[in-house]
Amino acid sequence: MKRFKRIVALALAFSLALSLVFNSTYMTNAAKLSKKKITVTVGSKAKIKLKNNKKKVKWKLSNSKAKILKKNKKRCTIKALKAGSVKLTAKVGKKKYICKIKIVKKTLDNNSSEAKTDDSSNNSTSNSPSSEIESTTAAYATTDDFITTEPYGSTTTADKTSTDTGLTTEANKTTEANATTTESNATTTEANATTTAANATTEANATTTAATTTTEAKSSGTTENAGEYSLSSKHTGDGTFYDRESTGACNLDDYESVYYTVAMNDTDFKMNGSDYSQTLAGAYIEITDKDGDVVKAMVTDRLPEGKKGDVDMTRKTFKTIEPEVTGRMNITWKIIALPTDEPISYLFKPTSSQWWAEIQVRNHRYPIKSLEYLDKTTNKYVALEKQEYNYFTAPNGMGEGPYTFRVTDIYGRQLIDKNIAINQTSTPVTGKANFSVIN
Repeated sequence: MKRFKRIVALALAFSLALSLVFNSTYMTNAAKLSKKKITVTVGSKAKIKLKNNKKKVKWKLSNSKAKILKKNKKRCTIKALKAGSVKLTAKVGKKKYICKIKIVKKTLDNNSSEAKTDDSSNNSTSNSPSSEIESTTAAYATTDDFITTEPYGSTTTADKTSTDTGLTTEANKTTEANATTTESNATTTEANATTTAANATTEANATTTAATTTTEAKSSGTTENAGEYSLSSKHTGDGTFYDRESTGACNLDDYESVYYTVAMNDTDFKMNGSDYSQTLAGAYIEITDKDGDVVKAMVTDRLPEGKKGDVDMTRKTFKTIEPEVTGRMNITWKIIALPTDEPISYLFKPTSSQWWAEIQVRNHRYPIKSLEYLDKTTNKYVALEKQEYNYFTAPNGMGEGPYTFRVTDIYGRQLIDKNIAINQTSTPVTGKANFSVIN
């Protein structure tokens, strides 16, 4: 009997030891991120690794303070765009692995673009794994706090893949070569530029009078009513993707370096109208797929063949919420505020003059309903006709400048910009305000 008990005890001990070895091996080989938190500087890149994973991964950022450059089953490379906090989530099946990323501004003492790990992450549990990073110097962008000045009329040649919440840059952002920008709050005048200061300076060879803006809020900043295109309205349709091979219908291609972009079906693009006098060109929308994944993007193109509700996303926009193999998916979308802290701006066609002009309104938080100029002889505002390609036309000119513009969004709110001079250098002229965010 004693011998039998000894055999049973040995068997139980062996089973327990085997179980411990198995569990230890399993825990060692379980998918995980090596750190819970990291700190990076604005403009730097960081590579976050998901160890011991062989399954499909869906990487997602919680906001637009960083963008995803590359991703696969084992790692994700992100680029910090603006100061603040963002969460990077790696979803494997039903399990989520979260890395908290703190983004700090570059300073004289902190401009090396080097990513750092938070010491407090050493106390994290295995259920909240974080990240292992590899830092490189950013190819562009020095940014300010929170979302965003868009680079007016600029392009960047750095990798343009970004976060699920939309590409953004901050005020006073410096873009790469061949970018042309109008800087706000600048106090120096470039060579050969004649500029009247009003916190705006136009780059070389631009002759521009800075804008002075007043706001006429004809509707409250906390209410809105644009019928089917009110902020509370949701639209349903199919989401697809495409590779744009020519200029987008809205002539806003340079924003692809700043935001995710999409093409809107023609019916919604024209806001159910019969012409293009009022469109969603430059509108910022939030798209949600069937799984609840969200991406935010700017409307820069049209989808003539799409049915009402459909949105055709650029390939990189689509891939932030769904793999390419999906091809087509059910989506909902709604209009939201463009995440910018910068004022609206005006881009003149280079051939514009006092006898003929075309102007594009840019960087508006909400879709534009109309653009008017003040006729100096009658002291009355004259509406300009909006074209399909997202420019307002003055076929007989507006007389001698500078001009006073009145801009109205689809929610009935107005901005007035004074002292806007024609700029024939393809450099936008910056106004002094933007439409307030509707809560």
